[in-house]
Amino acid sequence: MSSDGSSPPVVHISREARRSPNVNDIYSAALEEHGSVIIVPRHGRNEYVIDHRYAHEVLTDTENYSFSKAAFELLHFGFLAVFDNGTFVDDIDGMVRGSVQPRMNSIICQIFPVFQEYFDRMEDEIRDLTIDRKSTEFPKVFRQIQLAIAYAMVVLLLGQEHASSRTASSFADVAAAMASMGGLRENTDEWVIFPRLWVLWTVFTAVFFAIIPELFFLIAPMLWRTRQARLENGLAARHGIFVPLFDIFLAKHYNGKSGPFAIIGFFRCIILCAGVIFASVHQITVSSLWMLVKLVEKQDEYLPAIRREWESINPPGEDLDVKKLSQLTLLDSFIREVFRTKGDTWGPPRQTIRPVRVGPYVLPKGAICFVLASRAHRHSDNYGATDDVFDGFQWAKNGPPVVQTSTDFLTFGLGRWACPGRQLAVHEIKIVLYMLFTKFDIKLKENTFRVIDPINTITIAPEATLLLRCR
Repeated sequence: MSSDGSSPPVVHISREARRSPNVNDIYSAALEEHGSVIIVPRHGRNEYVIDHRYAHEVLTDTENYSFSKAAFELLHFGFLAVFDNGTFVDDIDGMVRGSVQPRMNSIICQIFPVFQEYFDRMEDEIRDLTIDRKSTEFPKVFRQIQLAIAYAMVVLLLGQEHASSRTASSFADVAAAMASMGGLRENTDEWVIFPRLWVLWTVFTAVFFAIIPELFFLIAPMLWRTRQARLENGLAARHGIFVPLFDIFLAKHYNGKSGPFAIIGFFRCIILCAGVIFASVHQITVSSLWMLVKLVEKQDEYLPAIRREWESINPPGEDLDVKKLSQLTLLDSFIREVFRTKGDTWGPPRQTIRPVRVGPYVLPKGAICFVLASRAHRHSDNYGATDDVFDGFQWAKNGPPVVQTSTDFLTFGLGRWACPGRQLAVHEIKIVLYMLFTKFDIKLKENTFRVIDPINTITIAPEATLLLRCR
């Protein structure tokens, strides 16, 4: 191993290996062999893969590493910063921390009835389909959960007056387009010969066939017509009182501007909404589906106790609120354990701002860095001899809640750039699971579960067909 500050070794991992179920073992073995950092060429760029022992050093260092630069580089979102002077990620992070977290109680009170209404309609549809049958197939589960979460996000961003199936569908389509544009399927769909051309094509199709038609032609005009009332609402916002996020965006980016600057400020608010839609709708849907499938798979062992906890904390007919959601410790523990063991390869990305040393190696300026989350989540350094054993209730008594980040749990990042919306995300995942399992008996259709992209379980949901029957 080098000790003179030289460049990390280059390790070529084939496309077939990256798409195999053993991808995490392959990356881990490469780190075991070559040391603390390896360079893996992938998709036309060099990725610096870093051992879990350096997670805290890399992810909490804001002097030498940038999260926003890495995010824009990897997700191809550079065009979103046109009206933001490069502060797109900072604006979203600040908005969530300053406007969502302090209003969590009022937000849940607003969106829980939306989830309830959506799943009540689903219950009626399933009941009609199962009049003469014991259960019915539910193959498009991802889309159904995506629409439910999109419905709630319409309320969060725009307010109850815009809560409609049409607007929710637009939000879901924007989230799907941004996921495609962000290259989240590059490991399975990308053109091998011309990866850069593939990026341009996916960005073009997402922007011009989904994002612009849905956001700028459908939603933006109705928001423009009500901008003054929304601005006044945003300016009058008070701590803890629910206010649609778009109104708060206007108070910051549109207030006091006129002429072209007012138009630019308004569209900047729309672009920020696009970022929130992607981060909330797509990511929460993916996580919710993982939790749903795993709880269906393991329901004989875990669901009875989780049901008893639900019934004791939230008797039938009552609404869930933040206090009750926080008391669902068995479900919280199960969710944390699924996140830990479902096979995440990457931790949150960083890009070096200047040359920086990691272990014996020096990483150059502009290096895209990933901590290997699979080692952090399963290595015996962190979890002892039971590192690969699934224990869904182990965090319920003495363990940390799912929203608490650490060097051995990187699902939501670490340090300054840990996911600011993780509390809301976990609350929504709990609501989705609560609604589905209190309304339906659910089974997994045999031989339908498939991990589509083993290297990207964070942003790509598994495939599954579920069998539902009303309880």
